Amino acid sequence: MRAIFVLSLTLTVAACATERTVLVNSQGDLLTCETSGSGFFGAISVRNQQQQCISDAETRGYRVKN
Repeated sequence: MRAIFVLSLTLTVAACATERTVLVNSQGDLLTCETSGSGFFGAISVRNQQQQCISDAETRGYRVKN
């Protein structure tokens, strides 16, 4: 039982996440939103930060590059 707890805790703390999105405006200028975090809460934070970066860029005329 203790081994399962230690393994779960290790995976939760050691987990990391990175997201990268490239956006482009009408002049062809590129903007990259890249966020990273570690641990359980870091992984959740990455998603929120990434969405905020994309939203901010879209209000400035950028769109996600395909």
